[in-house]
Amino acid sequence: MTLIRSAGTHLATGFLATPHLLPVLADTGHDEVAYDLLFQDTEPSWLTMIDRGATTMWEHWNGVDADGVAHGSLNHYAKGAVVSFLHRYVAGLRLVEPAYRHFRVHPHPGGGLTWAEAVHDSPYGRIEVRWDAHPAFVLTVTVPPGCTADATLPDGTTQRLAPGVSRFGDGASPAP
Repeated sequence: MTLIRSAGTHLATGFLATPHLLPVLADTGHDEVAYDLLFQDTEPSWLTMIDRGATTMWEHWNGVDADGVAHGSLNHYAKGAVVSFLHRYVAGLRLVEPAYRHFRVHPHPGGGLTWAEAVHDSPYGRIEVRWDAHPAFVLTVTVPPGCTADATLPDGTTQRLAPGVSRFGDGASPAP
């Protein structure tokens, strides 16, 4: 964390460490640093790529430089692994048993986000996760037939969910 902050909240990792950086920060209680890195918009950063027109993740942070010149591969897994952080931490959807027969939902809101959602088509059916933090935190989860889920709110409240649509949190009304 100190190295990240001393680098102006920029990454300095290689291909092997980059996919693990944001999850490790979140797992060790440094969600704020993870979100600051996620939303960094100066090079090197994911948002710099988007600002320069990326529709894929580049091999080099400056895959297309400020002059529009391409460098290296413009589609590379290591930096694209950030999508895993969006699913597993921002939306909170995590595999527990093979094929999502049992899964966990534990969102890590932060970074100024007021909502997030993710969808996963499992072999048992569609899993949907949505949280909204305005005006109060509400989590909505769709569990496919034959599956179960454990859902945890940011305050640590946990519920076991059966198949169907479940909604809970501050001010949640019953699911339709």
